[in-house]
Amino acid sequence: MKRKKPQGDELIIFCKEWDKSDRATKQRVVEFYGTTYGTACNWRSQASVVHPLPYVETPTDKYAKQTLIRSLSYLPPRSGATNAPLTLNTKGAVQTVAVINDTHNPYQDTTALALVETLLHEVQPDVLVYNGDVNDFYQISSFDKDPKRMGQMQQDVNTVKDMFNRHNVQLPNTRKILLGGNHEDRLQRFLWSKSPALSSLDCLTITELYGLKDKEIEYLPPECGLLVNGIFLIIHGTLCSMNSSYTAKRMFDRMGGSGIHGHTHRGGSYYKRNRFGIHGWYENFCLCDLNPDWV
Repeated sequence: MKRKKPQGDELIIFCKEWDKSDRATKQRVVEFYGTTYGTACNWRSQASVVHPLPYVETPTDKYAKQTLIRSLSYLPPRSGATNAPLTLNTKGAVQTVAVINDTHNPYQDTTALALVETLLHEVQPDVLVYNGDVNDFYQISSFDKDPKRMGQMQQDVNTVKDMFNRHNVQLPNTRKILLGGNHEDRLQRFLWSKSPALSSLDCLTITELYGLKDKEIEYLPPECGLLVNGIFLIIHGTLCSMNSSYTAKRMFDRMGGSGIHGHTHRGGSYYKRNRFGIHGWYENFCLCDLNPDWV
């Protein structure tokens, strides 16, 4: 049964449950409201609730919360599911971490990507983080699509594999980590909603599609992120505001601390000084064509 967008105290409950839930639990929230994962993400990102505040729980509120939580019990939780980020510690020595994101292969900006690869080859970073959306997964998007492109998914996957292979040659001693973005999540959502019978196949995971184990590239799902020295979070993100830097501020409001995210396809920064120090959140530039044929 499809339910209305949560409002008032129900919205506070929704935001609180959404923020503390892993990907599988969020999917059960989506099922409860009879909506899509993307719509639920928009509900959360558009809500003015930054961190749900304590409130006096009335019997009606308590019933609504219990109803929501009970409704989540009909889907089994994902084995070992966790939102905890991978921790990267530099162990005292100075290390270089490069972050690139939003190549959206095969819609990558080949000129920009070539320049970045030249820089990476010169710097030889200790760690290279692919911060989400390396592939567009155009064929399984919910938008109108060009029929001529529908049979080219393997070709698109191959462009990503070619990029990884280039980087392994250019950066043989660099640790490489792929963080999932909303377009990696697009594959999972498509399998869950359109082909659930195929969703358990190992060959249809991001790790197997790209041959990440053979390429020695680590993969983390979109909800995790990479936490550097316990203070700097690298994550793709799901928020997107109208102007440059607006999303960086919202990421600070949502996550706290300091970090860098992609997703918005533009650059920006936001700084905050408080009793705990000086913090900065950064919108990282994309490496995709800003005028693809589907725009």
